[in-house]
Amino acid sequence: MPFFYFDVLHDGDDVTRDHKGVDLPDMEAAQVHALGIWTRIIQERASGGRDPQHWRVAILDVHATVLALVPYPTDSNALG
Repeated sequence: MPFFYFDVLHDGDDVTRDHKGVDLPDMEAAQVHALGIWTRIIQERASGGRDPQHWRVAILDVHATVLALVPYPTDSNALG
């Protein structure tokens, strides 16, 4: 199974790096995992965290190649 990393790209050059990564079956599973990350970010925002609307979750492979950028979900149905 492929190994994926999920970095959170904040405003400007601020990045929260994923140093652990996750073993997932495919890119579709990685995108679902990224939406789960968004769910946690939005819950933190509801608790008084920073506004994440311009952030992105980057899905990277083991070589740090960005495979996809997942923007802030504007459709609440996207979060399940």
